[in-house]
Amino acid sequence: MRMKKALCVILLVAGSLPFVYGGPQNTGTLKGRIENSKGKPIAGAEVRVLRSRDRTVKETRTDQAGNYSFELEPDDYTVSFDAEGYIGGNLIQMQQVEEGKETVVKAIRLEKGKRTSLIRGAVFDATGASLAGARVKLMRVPTDEEAKDRTRLKSLSMDYISNSRGEFAFRLPPQRARYQLTALLTGYKPETKVVDVNEGEAVPVAFSLEPVKK
Repeated sequence: MRMKKALCVILLVAGSLPFVYGGPQNTGTLKGRIENSKGKPIAGAEVRVLRSRDRTVKETRTDQAGNYSFELEPDDYTVSFDAEGYIGGNLIQMQQVEEGKETVVKAIRLEKGKRTSLIRGAVFDATGASLAGARVKLMRVPTDEEAKDRTRLKSLSMDYISNSRGEFAFRLPPQRARYQLTALLTGYKPETKVVDVNEGEAVPVAFSLEPVKK
């Protein structure tokens, strides 16, 4: 009887071990490095990933060696990056993360930013809550004088994915210019604003997106 009781206890403990020590791996790793044009690491650069399926955003900053790493659920991700004093942007090709595997992004080299103008702001919903993962599109458009004179403009367009606080920023050529900005997010009506910027000026912009009525 004592042997049967001891065996029963052993079986119960053994049966509980998988539960205590966790289940199967359900994430993958996305990692890479941010460098300057000479291949030196850029510490403190902001790196964001936008998940394709639900448009959620995660962000981190590079360490002293310029490295960054994310633990992510399997999906395709858009990688964006920004660093003070450098020209940021997005990787054109989406990065695929697979369960239990490591995806290494080719080292990203950033060019030093010259003296710039700046448009920065945030995207909110109608209640004032921040909207992460919104795509903000910027395009150079003619000023009234340029339209009147039919001035031929140098094409300029940029995209930015808002971070977890709904924030975005565009560093632009240091000149007087007019830009059209559009904020888009699935489930919300897009909003467009036109912004005039003077040489070396920093201009704040806020978007408030209305939900699409079902």
